[in-house]
Amino acid sequence: MTVTVGILGAARITPLALVRPARELDGIEVAAVAARDPGRAAVFAAEHGVPRVLRDYGEILDDPHITAVYIPTPAALHGHWIRRAVDAGKHVLCEKPFTANAEEAVAIAEYTAGGPLVVMEAFHSLYHPGWAVLARMLASRVIGEIHRATASFVVPHTDPTDIRWQSSLGGGALMDLGVYPVRLLRYLFGTPDIRSAHAEHTLGVDAAMTAELAFPDGVTAEVVASMRPQDQLRAELHITGSAGTAHMRSPYHPHFAGQITIATASGTVTEDCDTRATYSYQLQAFRDAVQQGGEVLTDAAEAAETMRLIDDIYRAAGMRPRTPLT
Repeated sequence: MTVTVGILGAARITPLALVRPARELDGIEVAAVAARDPGRAAVFAAEHGVPRVLRDYGEILDDPHITAVYIPTPAALHGHWIRRAVDAGKHVLCEKPFTANAEEAVAIAEYTAGGPLVVMEAFHSLYHPGWAVLARMLASRVIGEIHRATASFVVPHTDPTDIRWQSSLGGGALMDLGVYPVRLLRYLFGTPDIRSAHAEHTLGVDAAMTAELAFPDGVTAEVVASMRPQDQLRAELHITGSAGTAHMRSPYHPHFAGQITIATASGTVTEDCDTRATYSYQLQAFRDAVQQGGEVLTDAAEAAETMRLIDDIYRAAGMRPRTPLT
């Protein structure tokens, strides 16, 4: 059975996250696209070889030949369209962050639990083997007992009209960027408490966010996220242990020159990450889950846990969690 995917929105991430990897994989194909602006959908289809342009999202969901949908809309609309897609009998691959807030994510997790449909957050980084390699290294205690971690993701955005600068659409540095280090630290160390957080406000959103986390095993960590135009691009993880340090370059897109470096008294060892794209691994996992019931590492329940931490960080910084749109 070929998984036929309809796209809800002609977002910039879609070629990387869906169209290109679909061409490399058997058993999955992009069937159609719709967008709020039909002209934009037509241009997108022509540029990326999507065979059909449908009038609106509803036509995608009503099409009996489409078995799954990819949702790259602004985050504030994710929850609405996940529900609509599930009600239409479609499997769902939804971009991160999964929903506008934790309350909405929990409601969707409960709504879809035990159902026949795959509902998967497109948290591509976790499907790449780079994270698992790092986790195995740390579990081997090569750097001893872990004390401290710092995970950062800084991507300057200069366009004030971009959705990232619009709170009503789910924008902000934490929602767009900080979700990555939060999820990485959760993956490595479990679920933390939020000790403190600080936001720098610009245009009504958090242009930058830092948060201090405390994990059950005694590890403390800092999350750094920023989209301030004056900042320099940075994506890295640094971990300090009793016997050395671990550093991961490009942890969120490890296929782009990702590298793990372990430094101890015995010397320094580096390991380059697999260059196959995170998005390809992710789409393969989605296809396998739909076709064969394969494991979904980022299901709705997992996404809800991440969103709970995002909301808690916002509250610790004196901000309200984002509000869904319908």
